[in-house]
Amino acid sequence: MKPILYQHELAEKLEDRSGVTGLKLIRVKGYIPSWELGGIRQMPLDESAEAALGEEVRKLQDEFDMA
Repeated sequence: MKPILYQHELAEKLEDRSGVTGLKLIRVKGYIPSWELGGIRQMPLDESAEAALGEEVRKLQDEFDMA
């Protein structure tokens, strides 16, 4: 069973792992993966950095469930 964390706790974990601040995770019902990355980046990210963030979101989704 995966640990269950609140959205803001998951966003903090993502920020810690990526070093990017101002991130927000959004649950999208009916889609797999069901988490989308939102928020306003303090500095715009290039395409490869956004892809890396998306990969971290997928890893988090494998590790945790969202409350």
